[in-house]
Amino acid sequence: MRPSNRTILAALVALGLVRSVSGQYDCSDYHKFNCERSTDPRFSVNGQSKSASVQVGVPTELNIIVYRGQDYRISFCFDERIIGDHVVARLVEKVRVPHEVRVESTDTVQVFDDNGDPTGEMRTVKQTETKTEFSDDRKVLWDNTEHEMAQTVEFTCTSTKRLVVEVVAPGVDEPKGKTRNMDIGCVGILIEHMPTPQLGF
Repeated sequence: MRPSNRTILAALVALGLVRSVSGQYDCSDYHKFNCERSTDPRFSVNGQSKSASVQVGVPTELNIIVYRGQDYRISFCFDERIIGDHVVARLVEKVRVPHEVRVESTDTVQVFDDNGDPTGEMRTVKQTETKTEFSDDRKVLWDNTEHEMAQTVEFTCTSTKRLVVEVVAPGVDEPKGKTRNMDIGCVGILIEHMPTPQLGF
């Protein structure tokens, strides 16, 4: 049985709707076309730059590594119709810190008599040992709520660090039109870098 023209048309319309909805949240290259580059030509775009779909009110994190001897510029761009007129952003350093942990274990051992012969009895022995485990401690290096909601930060890296770029979208106060029921929008994080200029004598 061959499908009718009406069935084919309905399938094409449904496919078009799926593509338009999925395209609406395709934010993978948002930072390339919407984030404003530095006016300093010495800055180059860093390959760790990234964009993502972000839900209003839900924290999103981007893990990056910054290297000693480099200046960095991190800026944010976003769909203001959904995200609002700013994002709340923090730079957090992740440091591997050792912690000592006491671990208890229980073993079952044979019982021996005074002559060193097994009695056939078993007893439970508890042991405690100290192990070293590592965990990530987080230290806030920059918070834009303490810098007039700045959407750009520049800094010099004096040692290589693992950083987390935390972003929270506040959303708009009064959504209008097609965005009224939408709470997911594009956010771009543009990272630029250059060798730290050698200044002074």
